[in-house]
Amino acid sequence: MRQIWAPLEDLRFHPRCPRGQGKLASFEPALLVAMRKAGAIAAIQRIFLDPLTSTYTEKRVLGQAIGAAWTNGPPGKTIGICEGFETAAAYTSLTGIQAWATMGAKRFHQVNIPASVETVILLADNDAEGRRARDRAAESYRRPGLAIETEWPPGRMNDWAQLLKR
Repeated sequence: MRQIWAPLEDLRFHPRCPRGQGKLASFEPALLVAMRKAGAIAAIQRIFLDPLTSTYTEKRVLGQAIGAAWTNGPPGKTIGICEGFETAAAYTSLTGIQAWATMGAKRFHQVNIPASVETVILLADNDAEGRRARDRAAESYRRPGLAIETEWPPGRMNDWAQLLKR
């Protein structure tokens, strides 16, 4: 269990979320994560959960996820960018800095950063895919007036959420 105490917006639990279509659809527990673009919900990631263990079994996105992120509220002057919402929530709990989640390394460089943001902190996972995602994002987000920093999880941890794991 992780000890996340930051407020969490745009997250819901659905005990019987549809998975699949028509007669092939099943209804399973899922965490619903709203992904916003320019303040509006653009996509929802459904994280299906095993009813016995609560571990995730599959992630599926509805909507247009490119450019969107789980933002956990309106942006401040400084935001962090993480791969997953749990990592973003953990980083916010640990530092007080709002962190957004791209909901995957493949989308790490695709978030639309508002002009009001002055500093972006790249908080990629500490693995080969995360390092590639960080490099691509640093190039993609470069613009005049935007400071880009990187913070890696301490020690040999893979992500910031591991600091809060019991």
